[in-house]
Amino acid sequence: MIGFLEGKLFRKDADRIILLSGGVGYQVSVSFQTYCSLPSLGEGVSLEIYHHIKEDRSELYGFVSIREKELFERLISISGIGPKTALGVLSPHPAADVAAAIDNEDISFLTRIPGIGKKTAQRVVLELKGKLARDESEKTAESRGTSAFREDALNALMNLGYKKTQAEKVVDAVLSVSEPEDFEDMMKKVFDRIGSS
Repeated sequence: MIGFLEGKLFRKDADRIILLSGGVGYQVSVSFQTYCSLPSLGEGVSLEIYHHIKEDRSELYGFVSIREKELFERLISISGIGPKTALGVLSPHPAADVAAAIDNEDISFLTRIPGIGKKTAQRVVLELKGKLARDESEKTAESRGTSAFREDALNALMNLGYKKTQAEKVVDAVLSVSEPEDFEDMMKKVFDRIGSS
């Protein structure tokens, strides 16, 4: 099972990309939210992967954030929602907005999404309400760590002579495609991006 891919962006369309990794081009379906976060062709990208295996095919679904992947996995656990429908739910709205709509029992928000009828929307709310807020609070705690890495990375680059705008551009580009494990990992990714630009 493939759970994560890192490589160069070889091709991108609004609903799928080809990621070149280790000499192999992986076709990965993506939400429009993830698509909008992707770098230019030829640049490095890291994606959380959900590997969907059916009897006659194997499909990869990619997400720029672990949050989006986790919500996708929760959606497809609901009877009547397959991977393509779940991706359709996540495409027009950030994962946090979808989670908020579910927790607020906003059926009209959900039924505006193609492929989600009233009964399916009610089932989504019934099965996921209350579970996503807990996930979100955990993610908020994680994001506080990431934001600390951001400030430290900016300070490090400015101490090396980079202008604040240049430093912010590089650091934010790194954070948009990956979640560093620690400050050392963050700076490695920052210098990799600087070296490839």
